[in-house]
Amino acid sequence: MAVDAMPVMESRRTMALEEFRGLPEGPPHYEYEDGELIEMTAPLVPHQDLSFEVTAAIKGHVKQHELGLVYQAVDVELPKINRTYIPDIIFISHVRGNVLGDDGRVHDAPDLVVEIVSPHGRGRDRLTKFNNYFRGGVEWYWIVDAEELTVEEFHAMSEGYVQVSSADLGEIFQSKALPGLEFNLKELVG
Repeated sequence: MAVDAMPVMESRRTMALEEFRGLPEGPPHYEYEDGELIEMTAPLVPHQDLSFEVTAAIKGHVKQHELGLVYQAVDVELPKINRTYIPDIIFISHVRGNVLGDDGRVHDAPDLVVEIVSPHGRGRDRLTKFNNYFRGGVEWYWIVDAEELTVEEFHAMSEGYVQVSSADLGEIFQSKALPGLEFNLKELVG
């Protein structure tokens, strides 16, 4: 499955966080880093298909076990580090459910963030966001590679994110963040 584009920086400009919060719902969609507004391109159909299938797998498991909430592509404000991102998928446990604000944004770190990466978005998701999600308090981070159909699961430890689970093409992914959740990406998008 070839994926040509993922959310990639198109343009940057500066603004205050309150101005950012006042922007109308997109498109265009923006992420926010220390006063910089980063315009995001829309994901292509293969990325969206994969996002939908992974979301369905997570949401089905979370709903069956009454664990919390699952959302796609919502603003997640990480107040500790002055960042707002639009992760592909997030999970918020019932214990942390109060992080969802009346404005429809998440106002603290979700329990789990899933980013679906493609060739154009690798550096941002594997470096910038990887470090910032950790600094912002996200306990679990998954990187789903849309081209290779792999999954890597990272858990926040005192020294940083540590990979605790993974699955290569055709293998069954077994989540540590959501025990009992298993899926094969190749079969999901088959």
